[in-house]
Amino acid sequence: MPASPIDCAIGFWKPKVDQAELQQLADYQDPQGPRSPGINAWRTDAEPRPFRVIDGARSFALYAAVHPIEEVPQSAEALAEIRDWSGNPFSYVLWFPDDGSVVVPFDPNAAVQAFWREEYVQPDKRTVLPASLLSLYYAAKPVVPASVRSGMRKFMARRASSGEQLLEWPADDSLDSLQRLLMRLMLLGSGRNSMEFAWFWPNRHQWAAILTHDVETASGLAKVLDVAEIERQRGFRSSFNLVPMDYEIPGSLLSDLREGGFEIGVHGYKHDGLLFSSWPIFMQRMVTINECGRQWNASGFRSPATYRNTEWFHLIGFEYDSSITDTARFEPQPGGCASVFPFALDHLVELPMTMPQDHTLFELLGQSDPDVWLDKLKRIRLAHGMACMLTHPDPQRGYIGLAENEAHYVTLLDTIADSDAWVPLPRDLAKWWRARTATRPEHAASIEGMSFGTAALNSSGEVEIVPPAR
Repeated sequence: MPASPIDCAIGFWKPKVDQAELQQLADYQDPQGPRSPGINAWRTDAEPRPFRVIDGARSFALYAAVHPIEEVPQSAEALAEIRDWSGNPFSYVLWFPDDGSVVVPFDPNAAVQAFWREEYVQPDKRTVLPASLLSLYYAAKPVVPASVRSGMRKFMARRASSGEQLLEWPADDSLDSLQRLLMRLMLLGSGRNSMEFAWFWPNRHQWAAILTHDVETASGLAKVLDVAEIERQRGFRSSFNLVPMDYEIPGSLLSDLREGGFEIGVHGYKHDGLLFSSWPIFMQRMVTINECGRQWNASGFRSPATYRNTEWFHLIGFEYDSSITDTARFEPQPGGCASVFPFALDHLVELPMTMPQDHTLFELLGQSDPDVWLDKLKRIRLAHGMACMLTHPDPQRGYIGLAENEAHYVTLLDTIADSDAWVPLPRDLAKWWRARTATRPEHAASIEGMSFGTAALNSSGEVEIVPPAR
């Protein structure tokens, strides 16, 4: 069966609607041809580029090949305006109430996947340093004084902050806003005011949070059990991602973590940022990485310094990856998926890091309190999304291995503990999302813990999300 242009939206929302109806709801159409009832997606031969979508009170980024529409026809209503990156009107998402048709002047599937795979980041902009300098930087890094390295990172952070970026920071929900717009189109195109959909989290939880740590040094490894105890006291368990070739990892530590209910993940090969620097290096190192994953019974992977190339992810032999950020303005590799929800990427479940890293806040940006964390946590809770924390137990500047930063982390943990969040191990959240992704909407009720939320059009024509009652 030919792909529907809203397959990605159907996969995200899992509407409780007959699948035959959903497949017939949308189709690719010729802009010069007649419209059909339902959703008419227009493709164009133009190259994708950045746009800004104005959807009522929402404004969000879009990276797509958009067919221009100069003005709104008299028989149509503009559901959303699409502006070029200079702010000039370029096109519209249109609703024709007389014949029940919607026009989308771009490919919705391609627009969603552009965020998943960060296609909007040009190849020569995928590292803060040029690729030719990465090897030199990491070779010299051990002998460069920490104060000099810190100064370099702060300089690059200031440059990133002042430059033009597609995504905002510390939060950007452009992909989630696009999915909400597509739900609105599904409602209009099907003539419904509301749709039930498979809820995002099990047992009627309103949102989710997972705790992850990257252990970069032997001194960080020595503090792992201290961080684990802080979490255990609050009823939480987390994942510790270890670097197999940078320090000796005692089997007793692995046993203590497993017996305590914690998770162990693999954090690359060496913490030198070179895993994705070339195809030969990647292929050579992945042999050891995947073998460590098998020996440690690890479900999760995160790349050192979160360098990544999603075109190679099919060779990562884990259940899930967590190397992509929702918005990564200050990271060594800019980009982001613009979403606070997991998604499928090849055979992997991607668990995007949706909370700013400790080092970013407390070292690069010089924050002296956890307010950015708490504000972002509130935003994710209201969106019913997933808060994915990445902190470091290493006793270095900016990391929670230092007492002043540990205190901020404790404040964050206490906030989560006082909420209605589902706080599983990352591997358990990935397992849930994999089951939700793989199950057809009409069979979603068979998933243990599944409930259904409702997406409904309010009096202003906007989509409201009503979670299942607790």
